[in-house]
Amino acid sequence: MELEQLYKERETTNPDPDMWRWSPLELREFDSMLTVARQLFPELRQLSFCEAGCGIGTKLYLAQHYHELRAVGFEISDDYLAKAAGLGVDARKMDLRTDSPDWSEYDIVYTARPFKNDEVESAWEQSVCEAMKPGSVIIMAYTSYKPYSWPCYYRRPFRGVWQKPAKGAGNYTAMIRRMEPHDPLVSEPGPVSTRLRTVNPMGRRRILRGRNAR
Repeated sequence: MELEQLYKERETTNPDPDMWRWSPLELREFDSMLTVARQLFPELRQLSFCEAGCGIGTKLYLAQHYHELRAVGFEISDDYLAKAAGLGVDARKMDLRTDSPDWSEYDIVYTARPFKNDEVESAWEQSVCEAMKPGSVIIMAYTSYKPYSWPCYYRRPFRGVWQKPAKGAGNYTAMIRRMEPHDPLVSEPGPVSTRLRTVNPMGRRRILRGRNAR
C-alpha cells in the first residue's frame, strides 16, 4: 500500500510549495523505533500515540494493531484521509501550519518533517517538544531539530527516539541512564556520545523469557 502511494506521489501529483510530498520512513525502521519507545514506559496500561502528518495511516495501523497503542493521527490531505479511513484508523483532518493538537495528551509522538523550510520545520519541532508532557517520548524522522537535553535511546542519521525528562527523582528515565554498560537491556550506540544509550529489545525479551520459565 505504501509503495503504491509512493509511486503516485512521484509520478502524478504536483509538489506543494510548503510541505513535502508523502515520503514515509520505512515501516521496519519505524517498528524498531516504536518498540524502543514503548519500553520506556514500565507501567502496565495502554499508551497513547500521535502521528503528525499521518498520510495514508499505515503507521497508525501498525501502532494500533501490532503495538496495542491508542493511536490518532493528523493529516491535511483528503485523499490520504480517505485511504486511512479504509484501514480503520483514527486519522483526523488538521492543517499543522495553522493549528495544533494538544501534544501533552500523548505518551508517544511521531513526527517526520512535514515542512520544507528548515527554519519553519525546526521551530515547529521545538514547539512540539516544549508542549509534550514530562516523561513522554518523541520519535523523530528526517528531523531538523533535536532535543539534545533529553536522554536519547535510539539514534541514526536524521532520526531518533528521545524521552522528555520526568519531574522529580526516581523516574524510569533516570534508572535507565544509571544502568551499567554490561546490562543486557542497554547497548552503546557506537560513536555517539557515551551518555546516549539504546534500549536493546532482544535483551529485554531474553530476560522476560527467563523470568517466565521460573
